[in-house]
Parts: sequence; structure tokens; C-alpha cells
Amino acid sequence: MNKKLAALAMACALVPAVAMASDKPPTSDKMVNDYNKYMVVYTSPTERIYADADTIERDPASAGELPVIRATLYAEIYKSPMTWPDYGNYKMVDYILRYDTAVGADQYGSVIRYKILNKLEGAFTPDGKAAAYNGTIKEGANEAEEIYMSLYRVSKNSY
Repeated sequence: MNKKLAALAMACALVPAVAMASDKPPTSDKMVNDYNKYMVVYTSPTERIYADADTIERDPASAGELPVIRATLYAEIYKSPMTWPDYGNYKMVDYILRYDTAVGADQYGSVIRYKILNKLEGAFTPDGKAAAYNGTIKEGANEAEEIYMSLYRVSKNSY
């Protein structure tokens, strides 16, 4: 009986460790090279945003309505100003920001309006280590349409 209790205690002790390991943020190299898991949903001169394919969910929507789409997004924030050694040494990324995101769209007549809600969950170095982010967090309203369209194309109904 003691062996069974010891095995159960060991299994319970390992569960948090496994959960923490799976919560580890991806590195910049991992996102660039794992096309099936990390999809580019937005790019600009200052950042590239990836969606974690395993987290994309589309909320149920009635016929004629557009669904809300949720996902974990990772924003690679590029160094500014960029230098030749940054390019030459593939050190272009300054930070990776992880967001819990919900993006939606509503149609008003012939116009569709997009809204994005981002909750910053963490800042990391390009190699996935926790970091203090000293930059400013922008709203993301300009990105909402492109992110919505990109996520809609790869999302599936979650019901």
C-alpha cells in the first residue's frame, strides 16, 4: 500500500512540472521554423505576430453573424534602430510578447468593424527567457482586421 501511495504522490508532484514545461514560451527560432504550430497573422516594420495554432478557437455564431475568435498570440518586437550586425547575426528580435487575444467583427450595413482585445501575459527574450519589457504596449486597433481575417481562415468552430 505504501508503494501505491508513493507512486501517486510522485505522479501528483510531476503534474505541475509538466504543466509549467508546456507553458514555456517558444523561442523566436521555433516560431519561424514551426509553420504548423505558429502561423504568421500580422507583420509590420516593427513586429511580426504569430498565432499558436493549438489555441485558436472560434466562438459559436448565429447564421449571418461573425464569430469572436480567441487565440494566444506572440509578437516579436524588432530592435529599433536596426543595425547591420542585427541583420547579419540574426539578432533582429528584441522581445517576444505573449497575449491572450479575442478579436471580433460586426457588420453595420455594408461596413465591417473589427475589435481586438489583448491581455499581455508575459514578455520574453528571443530565446524564451522571462524579461521585463520596457517598451510601450500599443492598442492593436490597426491590426484587428488583418488578424481577424488570418485567424478566421485557420479557425474552426469550437462547438
